[in-house]
Amino acid sequence: MAKDALAKFAIDKARSIVALDGELELKEVRGNVAYVRYRLKRSASECAQCVVGPNDLNDFLHDVFQKTAPHIKEIDIEVEEILT
Repeated sequence: MAKDALAKFAIDKARSIVALDGELELKEVRGNVAYVRYRLKRSASECAQCVVGPNDLNDFLHDVFQKTAPHIKEIDIEVEEILT
């Protein structure tokens, strides 16, 4: 399995955790860095603690990548907030 395929597999595993709050997309892998887009869906009345935030997502993704795609040492997360 190619390294990029392992990174995609890690993102696919993580999608179910954030499915209610947003969408994950693996933009690319360069060297040992995965570039990820997190489209965070948030309603105007929703509290920030009710959704998976970028910091929590970063910690979670590091765990997933460590187990699934250990060649990835760093994750760069681009957050795009979408108000619903």
